[in-house]
Amino acid sequence: MDKKVLIPGRPEFTKNYEAAVASYGASPIVSFSDVSAKDYELLLLPGGGDIHPSFFNQTNTASRNLDYELDQAQFKLLDRFVKAEKPVLGICKGMQLINVYFGGNILQNMNADQLAIHSYQEEDSYHLIFLNTLSSIPLKIGFPFFPGKMLVNSAHHQCIDHLGQGLTTLQYSLDYVPETIAHINLPVLGFQWHPERLDYNGKNSLHPFLHHFLKLS
Repeated sequence: MDKKVLIPGRPEFTKNYEAAVASYGASPIVSFSDVSAKDYELLLLPGGGDIHPSFFNQTNTASRNLDYELDQAQFKLLDRFVKAEKPVLGICKGMQLINVYFGGNILQNMNADQLAIHSYQEEDSYHLIFLNTLSSIPLKIGFPFFPGKMLVNSAHHQCIDHLGQGLTTLQYSLDYVPETIAHINLPVLGFQWHPERLDYNGKNSLHPFLHHFLKLS
């Protein structure tokens, strides 16, 4: 599988994603320079610091580890992949970028009860998430394997507030934090949790999600 996956991030924070991509025979390219979507099969928006609140028309009340230059480049690349209708997979911050791109916004700090469930506390937090039975899985995504409930890991203090246009929530946590979103007409999928740090068949990887997306491209 000689496919190129663009990971727009700073190299010191993308090692897990690179390893996950490489473990399935694809080539991870870490760059947020001005490149064309046609040269890549998939855009993987990684986790990281918070999105600068100016991108969703708010002042900073609780956002941290901001990187405006990186945000700006990630939104530009996301725009190119969306317009080319090429697959996009967003994780943690990456999912929030997708939501903001489509006109949604972000809750800059969850309440104390939510933070106890979702935030990083010396290690990832683990909790159950549940399938949204009111939302059908979009045809452009086509995943046949979202279970009714599953145990996931998380490490975030922000979450989606209002959902962007054209997006649907596929999975929620018990406290109604959106955990998985997808676009209803485009091959765009986002996870608030970290599949690249979960164990699938004895190895940490994005399988089966990455594998499925590479088959779409």
